[in-house]
Amino acid sequence: MSLVGTTMLGVTDGAAPAVLSDLLIILAAAGVVAIITQRVRLAIIPAYLLTGVIIGPGALGIISGPERIDAISELALILLMFGIGLHMDLSMLRRDMRRLVTTGIAAVTFSIAVLWPVSMIGGLSAPAALTVGIALSMSSTAVVLRLLQLRRELHHTSGRLTFAILIIQDLATIIVLMILPPLARWNGTGSAGVLERATGTDTSPLVQILFSGGIAMVGIGALLLVGKYILPRVLLEAARQRSGEAMIVVSTAAALGAAALTNTLGISPALGAFLGGFMLSSTPFRHHLSGQISTIRDLFSAVFFTAIGMTVGVDAAIAHFPYVIAGAVGLLALKGLMIALGVWISGATGNLSLRVGLVLCQGGEFGIVILEAASSDGLGLLQRDEMSVIIAMIVLSLMVTPAIIALAPSLDRHLPSLPAPKHNLTGWSSTKDQQQSEPSATGGLHVIVAGFGLVGRAVADSLTAKGGHVTIVEMNPTTVQTQRRLGRRIEFGDISNPDVLESAGIHDADALILTFPDEAMVLRACHTARRMKGDLVIIARLNYVAKGMAATELGADAVVVEELAAAKEMEREVLLHLGPLLAPKAT
Repeated sequence: MSLVGTTMLGVTDGAAPAVLSDLLIILAAAGVVAIITQRVRLAIIPAYLLTGVIIGPGALGIISGPERIDAISELALILLMFGIGLHMDLSMLRRDMRRLVTTGIAAVTFSIAVLWPVSMIGGLSAPAALTVGIALSMSSTAVVLRLLQLRRELHHTSGRLTFAILIIQDLATIIVLMILPPLARWNGTGSAGVLERATGTDTSPLVQILFSGGIAMVGIGALLLVGKYILPRVLLEAARQRSGEAMIVVSTAAALGAAALTNTLGISPALGAFLGGFMLSSTPFRHHLSGQISTIRDLFSAVFFTAIGMTVGVDAAIAHFPYVIAGAVGLLALKGLMIALGVWISGATGNLSLRVGLVLCQGGEFGIVILEAASSDGLGLLQRDEMSVIIAMIVLSLMVTPAIIALAPSLDRHLPSLPAPKHNLTGWSSTKDQQQSEPSATGGLHVIVAGFGLVGRAVADSLTAKGGHVTIVEMNPTTVQTQRRLGRRIEFGDISNPDVLESAGIHDADALILTFPDEAMVLRACHTARRMKGDLVIIARLNYVAKGMAATELGADAVVVEELAAAKEMEREVLLHLGPLLAPKAT
């Protein structure tokens, strides 16, 4: 077992104790940081990066050989990117898809157009500066989406625009990682490309880009076809078995398989994992799967970002500290303005454009992935000192992101109304009212009914007949498919899963009715739902009085105990049939 386990992680038996000790130190430090950042309400990802800097070889040296955990870091990155892919909900973009995509492309293009020459002014070669410009143009999907979800702004017009730009940025990473080898050859530092190894002849960077891109696109196309037509059927079969273990195994295998395929094609395995999650994001199981892997994803995210922080050369960052500060400020200002310009030219108001620019002005995790790949031995586009300075800039930009996002809504209160351009790329104009919010419901009572058996169906039908808006959450995939065809709003998933509750609209709901017979799930759901929304009315079905009392302590407002209901019904039937026989006899 020891041999198998350690060799799968890429280390030998002799190195295993060192790997375990390093992993223990990382998790312990990350745990302390997580507690502190939650207390002071800072973004946790930059805190992990800073932790890695502190415990790494460049500072305290508690871990002197971060390369020992490279295999674990790669696995962590794969799971992180898989989770981000799962959250790519394209249904949010269905309305005004063309306009939102055009806005995203404009924002990304303008950012790169400015950051590329600025990087060259900093002393980098043209290909290296282009790589850095593209890397810095990527915003933090993990941080921004999480903060917008917590602030309930993801479905506002500004949130939808932000989401569209994040998707364009993330998908652009596919192209970037494909063209890194040709860029390295242009820089004079890269090894032979795919076409050269196949033919033994020298080729130009342009031909190499086209050839590598063609191979990659064919492989990615095949991957997407499998994800569209085969994977959902496999997951459906796993769901029919009512086995959560089978679903998580299948989905994780899909992530690792996609990562292995893209790695074979010469693209980052992390990007393959992202595509694996992206393929599953269009299935009914996305929220359930996201919740299932969220814990392990968060665990490995701590490992990955802490390990990235350990690669930062503290000596280089300190030696160039003025450049780090100036670079971080310049990144926030220039990138924010360029994204705002792209959004404005696409037809949004000036206030909305500036708000989106502020939300997306930081660096991101995909940018770190690009920098890591560019500084690898096989490419050599960046020196380690250069990468350390750039990552330090990204870390600083991430650390101030929560404060910047909190500041963004105040623009409407302190800035005059800035109109949209008369002529724009898409013909789309956005008013200030649209900017503030989009109604997520049509009014009236909104109730989430968990479980669509006999009890759940009766409750849902009764509420619907009285004009209520009902969202159903059910674990039977066949029921979900059938009810969707009938026009009901129904989600697949475990109601105790926060992601499933989020997708069901808990923040806009007035009540949650728990009709599942699974008592453990009901108790978890009471606790989770109460934590997510304090004023939600929760009514739960339990089998026994003791469980009913536990549900009340965990947040349920009312419980229906089958044990008591059966006792009352039994009493009624007994008196109905035996009552006359119990009447006192006349003397």
